Parts: sequence; C-alpha cells; structure tokens
Amino acid sequence: MKLIDEIIDELSSESGNLTDALLKTKVVLNSMGQGELVAWVNRELNGYSEDEELPEYRKVPAQVLANLASMTWTAQSHPIPIGHLEKHEQEQLQTAYMRQSLAVLQKYASSDGALESPIPLEANQRLGETLAKGVHIQRAWSEIQAASVVQILTEVRSRLLDFILGLKNELPDDPSRQEREAVDAMSLFNNSVLGDNATIVIGDKNKTQVINQHLVGNKDALAHELKKYNVHDDDIGELFEALDEDEERGVDHESKQFGESVKLWMTGMLSKAVEASWNIELGIASSILADALKHYYGW
Repeated sequence: MKLIDEIIDELSSESGNLTDALLKTKVVLNSMGQGELVAWVNRELNGYSEDEELPEYRKVPAQVLANLASMTWTAQSHPIPIGHLEKHEQEQLQTAYMRQSLAVLQKYASSDGALESPIPLEANQRLGETLAKGVHIQRAWSEIQAASVVQILTEVRSRLLDFILGLKNELPDDPSRQEREAVDAMSLFNNSVLGDNATIVIGDKNKTQVINQHLVGNKDALAHELKKYNVHDDDIGELFEALDEDEERGVDHESKQFGESVKLWMTGMLSKAVEASWNIELGIASSILADALKHYYGW
C-alpha cells in the first residue's frame, strides 16, 4: 500500500512529521476495518483523559526537589529524602503521568532545562519530617527532565514504525479489502505498540490485557533494554549471575520483591550513577533498572 510506504518514510526520517504519520495511520486502520485501534492514535494526538489507562511509556521518572531554609542558611533546588513516605506516596511524587497531547509534548521536548510539577504547600510538613531540626521547606516540586519527554516521542515513533512495518510484511502491494481485513492487526498492534504487560482501552472502555510472553524471562530482551541506557556488558553479565542465584533460592513472585542478589546488583549500579561512572542521572537510574527487571519477571 502506497500510504503504508509514506508512513514508513515519515517515521524513519529524522525530519519526518510524527503527527502526519499518526493521521495517515488512522486512514490505514479504518481501511482494514480496525477502527477500534484508532482510539490509541486519537489519544496520542489529543491527549489522555484522567480516567483513561496511560501507556507505560508515558509514565516518566521525576525527582523531588525543594527550596530549604533554616535560621542561618538556604538551599535552592535541593533533593530531599522521601523514604519515610508510604510507597504509593513515593510513587506519586517520583512518577510523572504525561497525559498531554502530542503537540504539547513536542513543545515540552524542545524546551531548555526541566519541567516542574508543583507539590501543594500543605504537603511540606509531611515531606520535611526527616529533615534536620530547624530546617523547613519553602517550596517543593517534582522535576521532570526534558529528555524524558523526548523519550516518549521516540517511543511513539519507534513503536508505530514497528507496527507499520509488520503490516507491510503481512499485506501484498495492492491488497483487496478482504486481504486487508484478514490481517491480525490487533496482535501486531499489541506486540509492537503496547509491548508486555500492557492494557489498552478500546470502544466503550472494555479492557484487553496483553502479555508478551517473549519478554518474560528473556535475558536477551532484558540485555537489549539495558543497553539502551548504556549499561555495560560486564554489568549485564553480573546481573544475569544475580538472577540465576536468586532463581536457585526462589523469587517471591507473589509479593513482587527482587531477590537479595539482584538488590545488591542494583545498589552497585546506583552507586555508579552517583559516581558518574554510569552516565545517567540517579533519579532516572532506579526507575530504569526496576522497570526492566519487572518486565523480565512479568510483574
């Protein structure tokens, strides 16, 4: 199909227009009788409402910062400890749910510096419970790196390209309507766009749970994911040894807790982030490692 070739050109070109590619994808999906999949395209273009399930790639790490003051000194944009908070509170503060439209994300991605999500003033006392006596929070916020927003756009482009390439392989050059509708576009979409452990909401909010078993327990896939973030081969090899050690002792899948060897490996990697021997920010590093390992375990 000529339109599929045009979408591939848009997505594979550095200067290609992602919005145009998504609009053309709507046309292709409708021509295949896959109107329900257009819902994803519309949400990427127009944004996700508060009651809609958000894809994992639109959940990005954030770091909690604050302006601090005491009787004798002040500190601006200082990281503060949040380990005393409940787990769900920590997750809420350290995760940014990017529901904005594609156009807004593109504007964010082109901005300098970082984005801020203000934390209400009434939370300051709770946040500062472990600070030294006499130190108080003047203002607190969750900070999101512009690079994380760029990564969202890259994910959308890459996933959509995988899906369209899959369609091209399934369709003849000039397919009939019957041939178009015979393609299992839903499976291609699930594997290419949503990935593993994903939820897609279609139609009247029916939910279809999708598990990509290829990624669960797949060390090659885990290594591929970690290499995206410049994790060295030696470190990946040490992780595989830790995974094997924990597997022998038994992993608690019910509580979804990493084993002792994997925890020790993660601690070492976070130390490298602090020392800058692993070229990645500490606030992002922990999320990358945890997410990759959760995908490996199928959690």
